[in-house]
Amino acid sequence: SVVGADNESHEPSKGLLKAGDRILQANGEKQENKEAFMKTIQQSEGKPICLRLERNGRQKEVKITPVLSNTAQTYQIGAWIRDSIQGIGTVTYYDAENGTFGALGHGVYDVDTDELMVIHGGSVVDTTLTEIVKGEKGAAGELIGQVEMQEKLAVIEKNTETSIYGKAAAGVFAGESYPVATKAEVKKGAAVLLSDLEGKDVQAYAIEIESLEKNGGRQHKDMNIRIMDERLLALTGGIVQGMSGSPILQDGKLVGAVTHVTLADPTKGYGIFMENMAA
Repeated sequence: SVVGADNESHEPSKGLLKAGDRILQANGEKQENKEAFMKTIQQSEGKPICLRLERNGRQKEVKITPVLSNTAQTYQIGAWIRDSIQGIGTVTYYDAENGTFGALGHGVYDVDTDELMVIHGGSVVDTTLTEIVKGEKGAAGELIGQVEMQEKLAVIEKNTETSIYGKAAAGVFAGESYPVATKAEVKKGAAVLLSDLEGKDVQAYAIEIESLEKNGGRQHKDMNIRIMDERLLALTGGIVQGMSGSPILQDGKLVGAVTHVTLADPTKGYGIFMENMAA
């Protein structure tokens, strides 16, 4: 709501905008970012603005009349607009044959609507790890780092339920080459998780694949895994935010990636089959 010059509460967007709407145009002009949209709102001087939206894959137009806020002395439409997000995650694989990569092992969802976010694009950038918040029962840990926004390593093109995907030039992602295992080849038992947590390049940590789900459902919780490596447990307490996408190897093959932690026990979590992620 917006408190107007009349000291009354107004809701300019009520019944017109919904959480998750994507604003395409305002008064016929494409809005490059939220700053440009805010400028359009101010220039309206309280006159109706025609917005073209995308909602659930369909486009529609609505008219919203901004209200002059009595406190901020700016015109407002009573909506929170977001034009970008960022976070720390792990690049799982790079395919040198076609220059493509996959990361996270799951999609990026809107924290407010719990829906898969529609993206125009994005970038993978380097991160210097500065702190590890250990996970504990009932609370997920996390990796905290300094994001190097100046140097863009790769381009993000798609955000899907199974991963974020994009392209990178040869040599950007260095590492060992492994064949991809099919679902049928993955079995319960010992495996290793790859991650760079100690500043000593990528290390292998012992894990156990405790059970397999051939049909993982929406979140592709295909594997139930447990951290066995005492070094990793001492560092993180288990699986933490930022480790999503960490590759899982078994018998010399890339079988999957870490996707989720179990809050009740951070030593346990889930992984996606590489066959599903790389499809």
